[in-house]
Amino acid sequence: MPLLATAGGASVRGFRPYSTEAVAGFIAATGGTITTSGNYKIHTFTSSGTFTVTVAPSGKFLDFIVVGGGGSRRGGGGGYVYKSGQTTSPGSYSVVVGEPTTGAATRAGDSSFASVVGLGGGNGFTVNNGQDGGSGAGGDSGGSYLGGAGLQPTSASGGFGNAGASSTFSTAGGGGGAGSAASGSTGGSGRVSDIDGVTVYSAGGNGTGSNSGAANTGNGGDKDGDGGSGVVVIRYLYQ
Repeated sequence: MPLLATAGGASVRGFRPYSTEAVAGFIAATGGTITTSGNYKIHTFTSSGTFTVTVAPSGKFLDFIVVGGGGSRRGGGGGYVYKSGQTTSPGSYSVVVGEPTTGAATRAGDSSFASVVGLGGGNGFTVNNGQDGGSGAGGDSGGSYLGGAGLQPTSASGGFGNAGASSTFSTAGGGGGAGSAASGSTGGSGRVSDIDGVTVYSAGGNGTGSNSGAANTGNGGDKDGDGGSGVVVIRYLYQ
């Protein structure tokens, strides 16, 4: 897949080598919901789709975030990955947006852009110990059960994710978030978006309550709530 090499920052597997050839102009692309902020064009994918690059001059770069779906029922937030300074080339690239947990056996769905993957959050439908995920789910009430591990930081894509909290006999543990681990029944904090600096993604669900994670946040659901779907956001200078 002829997408994306790193200029300066952490490398991303599978991306083409960076070229220093100077070409006038700016990146042009289609896909997702397109907005502008200052000199940046931003493509937001709230469901799976295709990012199509039609013009890709050398010396022009993409920044993007990939957020996995959030776990349900004291679930962990989806893994959060930010990559900056990525070169690209013309072509069509698959974007996958992870869905929240829908059953007892699996964690939430992964989100991806090219070879970069935001892991789905740990699932709290499971009894006893919380499930591992991008961020881990909290332990179930009824005993001293462990919270799940946050797998995102040690994945091939790197990024942010933290552990869920252990439970007590009477109170379930909260799910971990991209910003911090859970503490007791309180879910971990999310991470402020590196793209817009306002939106918070990938918070963990609480071990109490029934609130669900909002769509396209990657937030975990509370003890009796569902997780939120993930999101992929891509930006580049267009003028």
